[in-house]
Amino acid sequence: MRVFRHILIIVVTFGLSAAKAQTDTLPGLNLFNNAASDNALQDNVNETIQATDSITEQLNTLQELYQIGKYGQALVLARDMSNQEHLTKQQNLLRLKYNIAAFKELEFHHEADSTAQLFLQKDPFYKTNSNDPLPFCEVLDNYYTMPKIAVWASAGISTVKPLLDTVRTVVDTINRKPDYIINGYSFQVGFEFRPWKILTVSVAPTFGFYNIDRSINRTKNAVFYYNEDCAILSVPLCLEANIFSGNEIIVPSVYAGAQFRYILSSDYIAYTEAEGVYPERSDLADGIDTKNRINTSVLGGVKLNVNVKRITYFADLGIAYNFRSYNNPAKKYNDAALLYQNLYIPDVFRMLEFSLRAGVKVNLHYKTIAKYNYGY
Repeated sequence: MRVFRHILIIVVTFGLSAAKAQTDTLPGLNLFNNAASDNALQDNVNETIQATDSITEQLNTLQELYQIGKYGQALVLARDMSNQEHLTKQQNLLRLKYNIAAFKELEFHHEADSTAQLFLQKDPFYKTNSNDPLPFCEVLDNYYTMPKIAVWASAGISTVKPLLDTVRTVVDTINRKPDYIINGYSFQVGFEFRPWKILTVSVAPTFGFYNIDRSINRTKNAVFYYNEDCAILSVPLCLEANIFSGNEIIVPSVYAGAQFRYILSSDYIAYTEAEGVYPERSDLADGIDTKNRINTSVLGGVKLNVNVKRITYFADLGIAYNFRSYNNPAKKYNDAALLYQNLYIPDVFRMLEFSLRAGVKVNLHYKTIAKYNYGY
């Protein structure tokens, strides 16, 4: 019985020693969430995490593990830190930086690339420096970012050249061609999608407000005036090509497209001024029934963009040409007050508009792209 007891003690002691040796030398690392194995290295890292009093200390430990070549432990620590919800953006970026470097050192190329894309999504404008780990710099240098979705707001002024088609004179005996001054201003909200770096597609609802001043000499001593204020909603759809020349900050571009236009309102006042006669001016009248309320046009222009991280400041010089006339020739006799009291039939003309706008664009989402089809 005493011999059996001594044999049992020896077997148990030998088994514990073997188990301890096996645990200390187990090579597997629980680096990924779907790994099921457990080992002493994971326990040691957990003890390190529990021993630290702050995120700063954990980040210092992460850097030290990487610098002394313990890349596997650095990966485990970086992974466990990712589960902590109170990491700031800068702390998370620092964690990802050493995570990428450790992956690269261990030749986990696919994981290094995937983490680099995540890093650039969080900070699309990061520039590597001499303090960064070299493997991290090498991985990040294989990618660039571009804005994918953006919104903008702009305001501007415009001037319109009327392209006259038909001028019907009733009692105008001096001049057969009226004088026009058409100016306006507009507000625009734009939405942009960029499928490729140099090409964007945008739609930009625009509210334009115009003042039309028309005058013509009816006799040597009498001048007829027609003043109109109108509001037009335009919805342009444009393709824009960006011209990159090695400078990502100041980028010129050209655009072209088509737009739908709808006249929201039109009010006018018409009167004649003659020497020695006090002009009788009636109240504003609604003249929208004599217009082509729906119109279409082609447009184009040039832009100068100044990129400051997520913000783009731009100036836009554009031109647009309407396909249909502003006044509807089929309704030339519809306004009895204009015809019988003012002896005026609306002219038939198309609008050629020149605009100058300035605005601010905010890039909301960035995409990470591999250079030269790099990646695993």
